[in-house]
Amino acid sequence: MGWLDSLIAAMVVFLILDGVAVAARVYVRTKMQTRGFGIDDIALCLTYTGYMIACGFGFAAMYYGYAAEDHRPYYNPAKSTQYLFACQLAIYISSGLVKIAVALVVYRIAVQKSLRWLLIGSMVVVAIWTIITTIYSSYLCATGGTSNYAGSETCTRVGYFRTITNIFIDYFYALLPAFMLRKVQMKLRLKLIVVFLLGLGVFASSTTIVKLVVIIRLTHASKAEAEGLHYQLLLWAVIELGLAIFAASLAALRPLLRHLPAFWNMSRTPKSNASDAVGPYHELALASEMGRSSTKTGGASRLSKNTHELSVVRSVSRGDEVHVAAASDDALV
Repeated sequence: MGWLDSLIAAMVVFLILDGVAVAARVYVRTKMQTRGFGIDDIALCLTYTGYMIACGFGFAAMYYGYAAEDHRPYYNPAKSTQYLFACQLAIYISSGLVKIAVALVVYRIAVQKSLRWLLIGSMVVVAIWTIITTIYSSYLCATGGTSNYAGSETCTRVGYFRTITNIFIDYFYALLPAFMLRKVQMKLRLKLIVVFLLGLGVFASSTTIVKLVVIIRLTHASKAEAEGLHYQLLLWAVIELGLAIFAASLAALRPLLRHLPAFWNMSRTPKSNASDAVGPYHELALASEMGRSSTKTGGASRLSKNTHELSVVRSVSRGDEVHVAAASDDALV
């Protein structure tokens, strides 16, 4: 399979896969959960829209001859370059949006003010990071309409910086929920499920590591080899963003899977007074209620202290949301 076929296949697969996942996520948040749809969902929908735009530009670039091994009358190198530039620009912007979407989800389950300010600061950093790296990668370090990290020493450093920091950002948002849940009194199995769902973005980081290897090879590649490596960078960028959107959407689909009794029977727990917005994590709500009750009666103070950190009953809510959002389905990406 040539680079053209590989690019087309990757775009088509993730357009369909992500489209289904995002649609299912929107259904869960709007139909199955009380007041579940939030800013994080809007950010993810915008990310998928950006991905569709990027793929559209990518298909146009390939139609006019990008990555083609043959020659056809309608090939137009100038138009191919223009559409390739637009494709990369959409990918860079969407990559920043999906990270902000994940940060907004983690913000939902954060109770401590210090963690909230940390997340707000991180989102500001990601926004600035997206703007600066996009300008450098798609404009200042572009040659012939495509990012050329081997074009100069500065652009090589920009390529290293963007890729390495991308890995750190992904791992930060993936590991932060584990830190937040480390002292919560809940079943280990349920805690692992929550951490896993919120940390699915780590899988997308594996493609970023591959991109880093490609950039390193570019700095020592010949002119003929560099062309193929640039094709690889675009291919892995498409896969990286597609995986990130899919992982972010998948984490919110647990309420749908709860309708498969054979699959979720082992993780079902007794019903509590929590609303549908709490989903399968109502054990956290129950623990929080127990913590507050024990505080009022003067007993079980340790339980109250531990569970209060994740209880967002009326504390995280903004007046009209009166149920627990912490580690719930509607608090997942």
